[in-house]
Amino acid sequence: MKKLAAAAMLAAGLGAMLVGHVTAGEAKVAVCHIPPGNPANKHTIEVGPAAVNAHLAHGDYVGACGSVGTPIGLPGGPS
Repeated sequence: MKKLAAAAMLAAGLGAMLVGHVTAGEAKVAVCHIPPGNPANKHTIEVGPAAVNAHLAHGDYVGACGSVGTPIGLPGGPS
């Protein structure tokens, strides 16, 4: 739970830096989406700020897939 809370705080703090674009007045946040059961199909999506925590809860992370911020050990990240 502490890990999820820390990730949420990080997402909130980095949100302004990682905003992809603004649609209809709502900023979007880049998230590397890793589909459960199919990690080889990871891809970058943009979601509203309210959806970030749900994505973090199932293993996605803030930032584009393969970006500098990719967690170590995840496919596409540093070894």
